[in-house]
Amino acid sequence: MRTGSSVLLLLVGCGFATGAAGEDYDFQVGLTYGWAQLDSTSVSTLGGVPDPSLGTTTTSSDSDDIGLSGAWYYSGLSDANGPKSRASFMSRASGFFVSYSRGDESTTTEFSGGGIIPPQTVRSDGTSTEVSLDFRHVWKDSGWYALAGASRSELDVDIMLSGGEPAFVKFDANGYRLGVGKYIGKATSLDLAITTLDVGSSNPTVVALSFSHIGSIGANWQYGADVTFAKSDTGGDGDAFALRGALFPSESIEFGLVFARQEPNDGFEVDTIEVFGGWFVRDNVEVTALYRLDDPDTFPGQDVDSDEFGVGVAVRF
Repeated sequence: MRTGSSVLLLLVGCGFATGAAGEDYDFQVGLTYGWAQLDSTSVSTLGGVPDPSLGTTTTSSDSDDIGLSGAWYYSGLSDANGPKSRASFMSRASGFFVSYSRGDESTTTEFSGGGIIPPQTVRSDGTSTEVSLDFRHVWKDSGWYALAGASRSELDVDIMLSGGEPAFVKFDANGYRLGVGKYIGKATSLDLAITTLDVGSSNPTVVALSFSHIGSIGANWQYGADVTFAKSDTGGDGDAFALRGALFPSESIEFGLVFARQEPNDGFEVDTIEVFGGWFVRDNVEVTALYRLDDPDTFPGQDVDSDEFGVGVAVRF
C-alpha cells in the first residue's frame, strides 16, 4: 500500500499550473481499477473471554475490481465555472450515466480446531457484477432537478470445504431510485432520494438526504463539502452517513478526505476513511487515485484489517 500513498502524493503535488480557458463537452468515459485486501483473526471465547484452546479462525481475502463508466450530457457540460472535477455540479448539467463493474475475490478461512472440533479449511472464489443507469435533469433557471436510476447486481460464489463437496451460491439484487433536489445558491444544492431494493424475499427502502457546496478560500483556492445521511426501513440496516471534504488549489487539482459510518441496529458499526486525489493532466483528461481503510467494531478476540487502493482515468470530449 506504500505505492498507493506515493501515487496520491504525486497527484496532489505535481499540477499547480493555472487551468486554461473553459471548454464545453458532451460526453465522458472512465476506467477504474481497484485492489482490496482483508485479514481477520478470531479467537473463540468462553464466558466472553478469548480462549485460544477452543480454536482460532483466520480469514484472508483478496479482490480485484474493474469499472467502466460513460456519460452523455445532452444539455452540454462546461468546466468554466470552477473546479474541473465538479464541472457537472457547477454547470448544472443534465445527463444520462451508465456504469459497469466486475470484481473477482478469493477467500481462504482456516479454523485451527479446538476441543473435539477438528481443523477445517474453507476456500471460496466469487465473481460480482453490477450495471447501473442513472438520469439527472436540471431546470437551470429555477435550480430544481430530478433524479432517477436503476441497477442490477449479481454475485456467484464457489465454495470448497476441506474434504467435502463443492457448493455454489448465487445472489442477485435490483435497485430503483427516484429523487428531487434544488440549487439553493450558485454552488449549493440539497436533494432527497428514495431507493427501493429487491433482494430475494426482502424489499428494503433507503431514504437519503444529500447536501453539496463549493466555496472559495482566498483568491485562488476553493473547497468542496458534501454530506449524505441515509436511513433504511429494515430492522438490521439502521443508519449511515458520509462526509466528504475536498480542496482545489487550482481548477485542475483536487484532493481530500471522506469519512463514512454505518450504524446497523443489530450489529457492529463500520467506519470508513478514504484519502483521494485527482489531477487533470490535460484540459479533458483526469487521473485519480484513492486509498480506503475500513475500521469495523469487533467482538472480544477478533481483529480485522481491511484496506483498498484504486486508480482511474476519465476523458471528456
